[in-house]
Amino acid sequence: MSLFRSVETRDWATDLLEDNILPSVTNSAYVGISALKNSDVLTAVGIIGSMVGRYRLIMVDDKTDDTIHDDNVEYLVNKKPNSKMDSYSWRFAMSVNALLTGDGISRIVRDPRTNKPSLIQYFKPSDTYIDDSNLNDIKYIFYTNDGKEIVEKPDNVLHFKFFSDDGIHGRSPLLSLRNEITLQENGVDTLMKFFKGGLKGAVLKATGKLSKEARRKMREEFEYAQRGSVAGSPIIVDSTMDYQNLEVDTNILSLINSNDYTTNQIAKAMHIPAYKLGVNSPNQSIKQLQSDFINSDLPYYFKPILAEMESKLLSDRQRSKMHLEFDTRKETGLSMEEAVSAVNAGLLTPNEALEASGRAKSKEPNMDRYQSTLNTVFLDSKEEYQLKGGGMNGYGNKTNPNQD
Repeated sequence: MSLFRSVETRDWATDLLEDNILPSVTNSAYVGISALKNSDVLTAVGIIGSMVGRYRLIMVDDKTDDTIHDDNVEYLVNKKPNSKMDSYSWRFAMSVNALLTGDGISRIVRDPRTNKPSLIQYFKPSDTYIDDSNLNDIKYIFYTNDGKEIVEKPDNVLHFKFFSDDGIHGRSPLLSLRNEITLQENGVDTLMKFFKGGLKGAVLKATGKLSKEARRKMREEFEYAQRGSVAGSPIIVDSTMDYQNLEVDTNILSLINSNDYTTNQIAKAMHIPAYKLGVNSPNQSIKQLQSDFINSDLPYYFKPILAEMESKLLSDRQRSKMHLEFDTRKETGLSMEEAVSAVNAGLLTPNEALEASGRAKSKEPNMDRYQSTLNTVFLDSKEEYQLKGGGMNGYGNKTNPNQD
């Protein structure tokens, strides 16, 4: 079957080819991912892939919000999923493929005795096939380098897909950017042709009346005479010709070079703020911008990944009590000043404040006790404390030695 795979299976690049995003090459397989030649797409994909790969995944109790540890799962998703990749590279590759091809797929190898995940094998999209001929029995087929086929059920497959209209196959956001990317490329091509042509664009006037054939021959002879010259080279004409340079409206070139429309469209489709691509940087602090990006935009990518991992890597018992989260608290958690204020106000214990700010909890028992200052009292006890402090000390004695 593997010999006829390209005919029998749904190739990951079919949609991109049909929408003219990926070029086809005669007598060759699909070469690379053409959309990455666009700098905005490359930047957007790199940002999202790095954000998915950089944050540690933690297990959190549903009721208490306490962090729970599972050494097996944490090692696979945070340290080393397989012998060839570290966790960052694996998550980055899975996310990038989900963005560019619609699907990021890995195989889960389980311990035959405990049924716990022991290995996560990464496969390129071109080496995987989703057999959905029977919707009640969906299968994933993996093709190894030695020509073997591995068939797995969905429970043993991690499938990252950020947009899907059937819950089975993912769709790339690049499919909606064909016109925008084409427009941007046409603008760049216009600039390249202008600078490559230099000052050769001109009008050549000849004395007398010329026929159509004579004009064509004159142009060809003139171009032949100027062959090999570069911008700024002298133009040689005789008395029968009048050579005049064409005036180019540089405002049009500036418009092409500074047009932010396509960049904004790419940012919108990829769910990242435009300032990440160098457009319209808001007047906010870097911390505010980053926190807003993580809290507002990245959940579009984080939530599908977390749901998939919880479904495939956690047992039924674990899923009923806990969930997975990306630990972004070092960037979105409480600042030092906010943590101190929350502790002094009695809203958080010192250990809770440490966790909320992305720091490790202390083993000191008193760090789990609520703290308060002696400068505040309850309103209904205000008069009693005033009498104790300014008049009587609570035992019927005067507290001011100068009083009679």
